[in-house]
Parts: sequence; structure tokens; C-alpha cells
Amino acid sequence: MTEHHNNKSISAALANARALSDQTLIRPRDAAAMLGISRKHLYALAERQDFPQRIYISDRVVAWRVGDLEEWINNRPATNASKKTRRQS
Repeated sequence: MTEHHNNKSISAALANARALSDQTLIRPRDAAAMLGISRKHLYALAERQDFPQRIYISDRVVAWRVGDLEEWINNRPATNASKKTRRQS
């Protein structure tokens, strides 16, 4: 997969996720794209207690609620780099 194609896919996934209601379930590819991470990192985060619970659609199919992921994003602390950038503005 080329970098251009990958960026296009991520952009499409983000647009789709933003257009969905907060109860909509999204599969791992779109959840990872929404967070700007790889699927491998998504599954690593899913093992943490503070990360939204995955929803088991079947034995082998999982998804996450868009609203749960957005809430998790909104509750993340700002990094030192972004705090410095805001103070300099």
C-alpha cells in the first residue's frame, strides 16, 4: 500500500467516524485511524483499564463505540509540548 493511498484511507476513516453518532460501532481499522495510531497499538491500548471496552460482535469480530473513543480522547492530558506551544501564543 502506498503512502498516498494510506493517507487517503485514514482521511476517509476519520471523515466517516466524525459523521457517525456516538453510539455507532467502528471496527479496528477505523478506530485506529480515528486515534491516529496503528491497529497493533490500538490492541495494546485496549488491554489498559483506562481505555474504552471493545464490543464483541461475534467470537472474532470486535468494535468500539465512537462516543467512548471520543470521550477517551477528550480526557487525555495535554502533553508538555502542547502546553508550551499554548503559552508562547
